Amino acid sequence: MKKTRNILVSLLACLFVILAAPTAVSAAAKAPQCPKKQTLEFYRAHTSRGEVPTAGDGYIYIKNLSRSAVITNVKSSNKYYTASKAAGLNAVYVTTSDYNSIHDVEDGEKTKLRFTVKQNGKSYNLSCAVTFKKHSRVFKSVKIGSKNYAALAKGHWTVRDKGTAPKSKVKITVKTVKNYKVDSIEICYKNNKPKKIKNGGKVSLKNAAAIYINYHITAKPKYYKKPTAGYRGYFFGGTVKSPLYESFYLEYEGNMLAPQ
Repeated sequence: MKKTRNILVSLLACLFVILAAPTAVSAAAKAPQCPKKQTLEFYRAHTSRGEVPTAGDGYIYIKNLSRSAVITNVKSSNKYYTASKAAGLNAVYVTTSDYNSIHDVEDGEKTKLRFTVKQNGKSYNLSCAVTFKKHSRVFKSVKIGSKNYAALAKGHWTVRDKGTAPKSKVKITVKTVKNYKVDSIEICYKNNKPKKIKNGGKVSLKNAAAIYINYHITAKPKYYKKPTAGYRGYFFGGTVKSPLYESFYLEYEGNMLAPQ
């Protein structure tokens, strides 16, 4: 009986391997897919000189993209843009094609990207029509004391207030639009370490140089997957754990840490 039982167990194990093999091969052979159309939103800075132009960039996420995939034969209908495989992401990174002559992106600017994905011994030709748009509203309100910066914050990653911060203790309350969530609020003081406060909390802004509002988008882009260990994220000088995380900086020009 023991010998018969061992034979049956071996047969069942072999059957499991045989049934599982086609599934594994099928999963590995899935073709990559990218959106036919993609809108990439961009931020600009707003200083005492007004709005500052910026370059356009962003990610196009690709379904079934292998970690070892290679992106080749990139062609763009707009000479100012190109694309390459994004490290640690299932995406291609769209950016300006010449870093020596940065192109300032315009609201509504377009490009049609075509490229080849080589993976698992096969080549796939993909394309995506990209439209650059000034970033939509993130905040319903950014109240610092009696002043609301929400309208000025729209489309901007930083806003510079011409004056100095209020010297009294004030309440800071931030409300986002749908699909965004505030993660933390930090106050950066002159010659001191940043101080974190709760949303809706009161704090002294005496000698405050800047207020950082850190947030993330809760609605993930199409085909988005969590970054792997190879991802290194940056957002206007700060590091982020994924492309879903961003920050808004309110700077007080009269209390800046260094001449700007």
